[in-house]
Amino acid sequence: MKPIIKRLSAIACALSCVLTAAPAVYAEEEASELPAPTDWMGQLSDDTCLSSVTIPGTHDSATAHIFPSFFLQCQKLEFAEQLDAGYRYLDIRVALDEVEGSEPKLKFIHNFGTCKKKSSFLQLFSDTLYLDDVLTDVYSFLDEHPEETILFCVKKENGDDDAALFEDTFYRYLDANPKYWYTKNEIPTLGDVRGKIVLATRFTDVNSEGEDRTGLHFSWSEQNNKEAVADVQEVTVITGTNQLYVQDRYKYSVSMKWDAITETLENCQANDETFSLNFCSTSGSGYAGHPKRYARLINKQLLAYELNPGTSYGIINVDFGNTKVAQHIYGANFQ
Repeated sequence: MKPIIKRLSAIACALSCVLTAAPAVYAEEEASELPAPTDWMGQLSDDTCLSSVTIPGTHDSATAHIFPSFFLQCQKLEFAEQLDAGYRYLDIRVALDEVEGSEPKLKFIHNFGTCKKKSSFLQLFSDTLYLDDVLTDVYSFLDEHPEETILFCVKKENGDDDAALFEDTFYRYLDANPKYWYTKNEIPTLGDVRGKIVLATRFTDVNSEGEDRTGLHFSWSEQNNKEAVADVQEVTVITGTNQLYVQDRYKYSVSMKWDAITETLENCQANDETFSLNFCSTSGSGYAGHPKRYARLINKQLLAYELNPGTSYGIINVDFGNTKVAQHIYGANFQ
């Protein structure tokens, strides 16, 4: 009797393993049908307008090693890892760092926190992350993957910085490697910008650099309300008939934020003349938030949300993005 029981037990165990493993195998097969995260844009047609592509992006992209981290960290992956994972919109928030006797530089900050190069036990004393550190990674990625393009949205994060000096400093970085940059205030096709960084700016052109230097005008009002509004998207003009729709309700509770995200997905305006920015990030409606906890809940809902293949959802920005989330987003570009 005992051998029979043992045999039945072994069969039951084997069946259990098969049934348990089946969803994982299916998920791997489903993911394998998509282009690799490093080269997915290369599978799209050259004549596709960038605004019509569904693009995964990261919010506060430089915060993997920010100090202090609990309230301010929004990403786990560093820039090079984000690009390798499939993210093509980078949220760049920089401030002037003036050192006597040398040219000013731009450092990454978020609110009152300083972004660092690496995480360490004594995080306060880690090296500061500067714009040239990140551009080295971005240029290297584009050299290795020349069919890709990266949206680089730059914000002057410190309101006390001298605007003219900030712009002079920023354009010094661009002029050092102009071949990598697309700086017109015109929505390009992918064929126009493969292997390039598409500049988008969230600062005023006080130095009169002009429309061919300031990139796409991505400016919008602070959406820091905690109460629900009738229309969660703000509409601004990029240039001429080109528009930008933005949902960035970063003070919403998780449930309100998810409603804002899905409302934007269901009523997305992205097309050949219109960009859509849909932020999945929130710091919560309380006095002090914890972005990582909120991101865990929202990213889980996003992965369960069906994005229709061939539908343009614009740019979808997330906190604590990983490869799985990026693939779920850029997968909407493929039938």
